[in-house]
Amino acid sequence: MIKEKNVQFISLEHSANFLKLKEKFSQIEKASDYRSAGYIIAVPGVFEHLGDLNQLEWLFSWCYDYETVKVGEHDDWDYSKDGTYYRRDFKEVDEQGNLITGGECFAGLSGGARRLVQAAMNLYNGAKGFDLEDGICSWDDRLFGIFLNACLLRKGGKIDYTTY
Repeated sequence: MIKEKNVQFISLEHSANFLKLKEKFSQIEKASDYRSAGYIIAVPGVFEHLGDLNQLEWLFSWCYDYETVKVGEHDDWDYSKDGTYYRRDFKEVDEQGNLITGGECFAGLSGGARRLVQAAMNLYNGAKGFDLEDGICSWDDRLFGIFLNACLLRKGGKIDYTTY
């Protein structure tokens, strides 16, 4: 049984990156799915692949090739800015309609970091494409520890901001 649910950052840079994400995406403070994903994305070695944080539309937009198009008729998946509706037109989906990661920034990650980001996507919304066995076999102790901490956060764990 897990008794201690306090999660620490791996470095001061990790903590600073997480705070930047929390400022951009307020959901990180409120929801464990966002918090666990943000914890992984804030890891140095991943965070620098995000590009301009102000340009991100959502937490994983840097992982996909897509363009935003204006739509006249909209559904629940579309989003509104100032009364105009937009849709993300993803360039790559598989036969079941699942998004395929493939953005330039995502492709620049190491294999272990790429699997860690796929784990973050899965913890966030159950995204397909994450293989736990593949992750465990490719992660060193540091990356595996980050994954375990993200799992604790997803289950309601708290972040200890005083140490790293």
